Amino acid sequence: MEILYENKTGVRPKLSIILLDWSCRESFHIFKYLSEQTAAREDYEVLWVEYYGARPPDIRQEIDRSLKNGQRPPIDKWIVLDIPKNIYYHKHLMFNVGIIAATGRIVMLCDSDAILRPTFVQSVINAFEKEDGIVVHVDEVRNVDSRFHPFNYPSIDDILGQGCINWKDGLTTGLTDREDPLHTLNYGACMAALKDDMIAVGGADEHIDYLGHICGPYEMTFRLVNAGKREVWLRDEFIYHVWHPGTDGVNNHMGPHDGRNVSTTALSIKRTGRTMPLVENQAIGKLRLKQDDVIYEPLVNQAIPTEVFKDWAVEKFAEKNGLEKRKGILWWVNGFKKHPFVNAWLVATFFKILVKQFHMKLTKFTRKSYSGRELLKKVYRSYDFFKKMGQYNSYTFQRCGVCLKELASENTGSIALYGTGEVAEIIYKMSLCEPVKVSAVFDGFASGSFFDVKVLPFENIRYYNGKILIASLIGVDDKVEALKKIGVSKERIVVL
Repeated sequence: MEILYENKTGVRPKLSIILLDWSCRESFHIFKYLSEQTAAREDYEVLWVEYYGARPPDIRQEIDRSLKNGQRPPIDKWIVLDIPKNIYYHKHLMFNVGIIAATGRIVMLCDSDAILRPTFVQSVINAFEKEDGIVVHVDEVRNVDSRFHPFNYPSIDDILGQGCINWKDGLTTGLTDREDPLHTLNYGACMAALKDDMIAVGGADEHIDYLGHICGPYEMTFRLVNAGKREVWLRDEFIYHVWHPGTDGVNNHMGPHDGRNVSTTALSIKRTGRTMPLVENQAIGKLRLKQDDVIYEPLVNQAIPTEVFKDWAVEKFAEKNGLEKRKGILWWVNGFKKHPFVNAWLVATFFKILVKQFHMKLTKFTRKSYSGRELLKKVYRSYDFFKKMGQYNSYTFQRCGVCLKELASENTGSIALYGTGEVAEIIYKMSLCEPVKVSAVFDGFASGSFFDVKVLPFENIRYYNGKILIASLIGVDDKVEALKKIGVSKERIVVL
């Protein structure tokens, strides 16, 4: 590891902005936007952390030019980890190196190819000056039109125009999504919290599940929320991103995810209430335990876990990734081979849900007019849609099965379902093969029956004494709060 440049000002900034590279960045335009902020330059520092060994001449030239002109350089710390190229990149290791090296009271983890408004830094600082016990996210506006590549410094209005996929009525579509914001908000784009709070929860989790493409600061967000912090999304400040080759990752190792590129290991944090990482960085651990009576450079050096590099090697995952690709989307049915009727019923349900999802997508598609080129692109991407939805549905089926087995291991004989949608249907059918049975069903729109169980009004849940399983993967937090408000204890609420 080498620290190529450090600007020691002697003044502690309010905010440290950590930007990552794993020898993939071709444009360093973010430096221009960070140099045009309304916030005082001494209020924020910029750290650039390179995973492999890239030392872009563009960065060195920017530093030299600034120093020659008597200006503060665009970055304050330039750290190159020099990890061997045969080791998969681990963004969470880079996060931790940045957290350790940061001197600001607030630490931000931000996309290093983002476009920023001049008010960006001040908006984040203002959020923490109003309230300390928060973790802040800034959503990302995305434009997929190729006219911005190579990067040509488009205006914000240009980005919000043709090709913009998540902007409506002055907000990102994620901020107005009440149904599934977990997938429509960009949880991985920009996150900030107090440095002390990040260290208190063990920093970013360096578990092998987060190696490669499936990762992000949101796993730390979920643990910070479990530790009592409040999740806040700014509604008057955004970051912006335009298309470039490899935007979504190409030929990357992908850890376990829900089919929509959200880590299932991270999602389990919301279910279990865990606050500490599965694998804590050893240097972060020393900071957390107040064993930091050393200057920061050696502590940064201690952050590199060379002993696990053999487990992060590219060749180690080549065979595994090949097996994953051949596994298919119906791998979860193996657990029901002893019950052929239920097995067939579940497979039929799987494809029924997939067809319904495609129909909804098609209905939305036909509402707009497209050019011939755009139409061909949409048709080409339909395969990708089926693949992603198939993976997402497989995750849903797998979570339902695991949840029922966990309940059975706790000697739970019966449960009530809150909800009557597709997830409830999966759980009911799977329960036919398990010792756990569905004894009651509650819903906000109570009417008729759900298979052989009468659907009761939501308010009647207060009279049910057993465990209540929220039969949904979306809007779960709201449903948990609704149950608590009518007197259901946390111990009786089960989430997938």
